[in-house]
Amino acid sequence: MRILIGILSGLLFFSSLYAQDKLTYLETNFGLSYTDSELEISPGFSVLYGHQIFVSETSFWDFQYGLAVPSLVTMKIGRGFKDVRTGRSVTGGIRVFPTHLYLQVGIPNIRCSQEVSKRMKKRLERRGSERTHLLCGEWNFSVEAGLAGTDLWQLSLDSFAIMTFSHRWYFE
Repeated sequence: MRILIGILSGLLFFSSLYAQDKLTYLETNFGLSYTDSELEISPGFSVLYGHQIFVSETSFWDFQYGLAVPSLVTMKIGRGFKDVRTGRSVTGGIRVFPTHLYLQVGIPNIRCSQEVSKRMKKRLERRGSERTHLLCGEWNFSVEAGLAGTDLWQLSLDSFAIMTFSHRWYFE
């Protein structure tokens, strides 16, 4: 496990040296975990700080960490791909703690991924703003597979699977 985390961290570091662009974000996340304990389905919540480091126009590394309930802390490292035309993304990787493999789909806010309407432009102009001042983000859905039922069950807090729904706000 330490070797895998070291390799992923090294790849993230070296690809950031050649990064074309970097997005920083704050994410709130709500999820349900299917566990092997007495309470089979348990809720969870997290607030995460993260970075998307683009190595090309469509390929990026995603790194996020933060506070979570019930695990107290959490961290994810993944590799993703973004469709330039639609703004949608797919990311796969590892949640370091509690340990899970994940696949995440991101759908951008419509008002930020497309050209704003004439009505919205007028509203922004009246306020002395422009489209770039909109708080942009995306909605994410992920499915994750844990280590419950194996000898390493403690690393995933006895979780077989997690399903999450989150919203991400990008900083400029």
